Amino acid sequence: MPAALTLNDAEHALAASLPDGEVATALREQGLPTRRDEAWRWSDLRAKETAARSPSAEMVDPKSAGVMALADRTEILFANGRLVTDPSSLPEGVTLTVAPALFDLDTDEIVAALGSAAPLVVVRIDGSQAALTLRYLADGDGYHAQNVSILIAAGSHLDLLEVHEVTGAPFVNARTMIDVGRAARLVRTIAQPAAPSATLVHYSEVSLQPKAKLRQVSVARGAALARHQTHLSYFGAADVRLGQLYRLEDTAHCDFTTHADLLHPDSQTRHLCKGVIDGRARGVFQGKFYVARPAQHTDAQMAHHALLLSDDASVNAKPELEIYADDVECAHGNTAGALDEDALFYLQQRGLSADEARRLLIDAFGAEVLDRVDGDAMRDALAAVYGGGA
Repeated sequence: MPAALTLNDAEHALAASLPDGEVATALREQGLPTRRDEAWRWSDLRAKETAARSPSAEMVDPKSAGVMALADRTEILFANGRLVTDPSSLPEGVTLTVAPALFDLDTDEIVAALGSAAPLVVVRIDGSQAALTLRYLADGDGYHAQNVSILIAAGSHLDLLEVHEVTGAPFVNARTMIDVGRAARLVRTIAQPAAPSATLVHYSEVSLQPKAKLRQVSVARGAALARHQTHLSYFGAADVRLGQLYRLEDTAHCDFTTHADLLHPDSQTRHLCKGVIDGRARGVFQGKFYVARPAQHTDAQMAHHALLLSDDASVNAKPELEIYADDVECAHGNTAGALDEDALFYLQQRGLSADEARRLLIDAFGAEVLDRVDGDAMRDALAAVYGGGA
């Protein structure tokens, strides 16, 4: 019988904040994920979160506009986990309700289970088309969870922008559940500006019904520890394009973890992740395609490429394929290296300074992901998140 886990102060405080039940019991038995958990081996959350935290305080005056402030979009604002937007202010075709916490226990994802302890904000898209921004503001040094469910009706089209603006040193545990209905289309953009002192875990679960389409691009600048995890479940033939881009400096950490369960035939998936790492920062990429036996004629391609700009920068990558069908086209690839010295020399010979040449190559490296974004305004805003600071 394994020895009982000795909880640290952070885990004690989290467990004490939960009502008695399966989630609290699982936390006391498992604790927060550590490097001994295969899926978290390069993002040791328990080592990062050791001190007890109080619940995040209410933000006195949440700002109404920040990064990625784009026109002609309906905005839903959260501040330190609390819903700020008045549900009655939303346009026709978009409804918002708040339900009690689900306490959804998944022992493999204890952090997602903790996120389910927050009140559930349910957003329904029933119109033919909607453009929606979810802005999550966080500040201070406390802990809070946010728990959002988005239901997209059959045949509808949602253009969704999610912005995580974190200042201070909080621990933010975000949980997003999305159901993309039959023949519905979701264009999802996620932006996370740098949060050097914070801990941010963002767990997404996306269910794709038959003939659904997903176009998702994520741009992240990392945090003291940031993890952006996406779990895709295909419940019929679906068409998916994923683009991920991280740019890290100083001691930033960013983990992109993606798991796709392909359960039915004829789906197509393209997954591209790129990263630029400087200073003593660390990038993490984990991607897995699970292709069940019924999922014949699956076409799934995955690639991760990283640029290391300093000798102290590091990247850990683990692309995986687990395939039980015998008539599929699946592949994965991974590379990591420095900037091309020949390309730098070539650009300098044509009049660019060393800094200008370096910046041009870094921008070009990320452009392949940013080019997947529809709309000049959205693409320019994401480019500013990617390009600022390094």
